[in-house]
Amino acid sequence: MCQLLGLCFNKEVSVQLAFSGLKAGAADNPDGWGVAWYDEYGTQVIKEARPVDHSRLARSFMEDLDARSRIFTSHIRRSTVGEAGYINTHPFYRKFDHKTWVFAHNGTIDPLQMGFPSGEFIPIGTTDSERIFCGLLSWLKHHGLRLDDTNDFIALHERLLEINRLGELNLIFSDGNRLFAYHDTSGYVGLHFLLRHAPYEVVRLRGEYLTIDLAAIIEPDERGYLVASERLSDEDWISFKPGQLSVFFEGNLDFMSEAV
Repeated sequence: MCQLLGLCFNKEVSVQLAFSGLKAGAADNPDGWGVAWYDEYGTQVIKEARPVDHSRLARSFMEDLDARSRIFTSHIRRSTVGEAGYINTHPFYRKFDHKTWVFAHNGTIDPLQMGFPSGEFIPIGTTDSERIFCGLLSWLKHHGLRLDDTNDFIALHERLLEINRLGELNLIFSDGNRLFAYHDTSGYVGLHFLLRHAPYEVVRLRGEYLTIDLAAIIEPDERGYLVASERLSDEDWISFKPGQLSVFFEGNLDFMSEAV
């Protein structure tokens, strides 16, 4: 299965928070990896269609690039629809409403049943995931939604439930201001969230004989949420309910829908 990870903090935090622990699932997801984040220069995306645990780029990214952001979106891929290749590697990104949106998906949707208004958002690759992304952006534009208030979040939730009827749907995506996370109605795979706040301590990462001292990489006034397909540490993760949409903003939980 693919692995999703999203972060939303009140201040810029280290990329180590977005990548440490995620690599534990690399052996089961050999078809690519990617990370997207937002900094003073704009939207940054690094991705590669090869196993993350055998990637020099991933190692260099962690060790040499001091990336910091309030929002990270990360994904490691096991292909189901669309062959392994750069254009089919998540996260996908598009410009819309003067913002760059990034998007990652876990699950399989029947692309032949997906219809959406024609327009400027056309898939480049062959995945169902990118088609979902383009369809969502077309839908937002068609209905004039900006996803910045409760009414828009409710409309989005209803739309995601409609798409979810076509297959499995776990999503994380962002417009650079908010992080959106949605869990499949059947409970496919799983999706979990965690609030991190001071005091920070040493935690043990999933699947590794490795601990990380959070106090060494997070300042006491930095706080926020992580969303992941699996619990990445021995901390108190909370599971999403099936069909639930959550929206995070500046390190806070801005909206949570009812479960279905």
